[in-house]
Amino acid sequence: MTTPEPTMTTIGNEVPIRFSGGLVEFVGTVLHDPATGLLVLDTGDGEPEEYLSISLDAYGISRETDDEVFIKDSDEGEGVAQSLIDAGLAEIVGEHKIGSFSSRALRLRLLPKEGCSA
Repeated sequence: MTTPEPTMTTIGNEVPIRFSGGLVEFVGTVLHDPATGLLVLDTGDGEPEEYLSISLDAYGISRETDDEVFIKDSDEGEGVAQSLIDAGLAEIVGEHKIGSFSSRALRLRLLPKEGCSA
């Protein structure tokens, strides 16, 4: 069985996303696939997109609605969730501790801005 290609929708343009606690910042277009919960940042520089979301299926944790994503909020992912919140694209609806080190993962509800669509 093959998995269909993601159907990406633009939810924000020229969005600054901070990684590693603010040590690194990229600016680009935030794209979302509601069917899979995939959230990526396309910087438009010809480099591969930066994956922003993670799956928690291995921990038995699933998204409750199509407008939710999970964001790792530790290590290299620290700052990503706050960047999305600061841009007005998301709000926190839950928090999970995952893995053997109880890493923090946030459940975010996406709040697309008007005028940003596919």
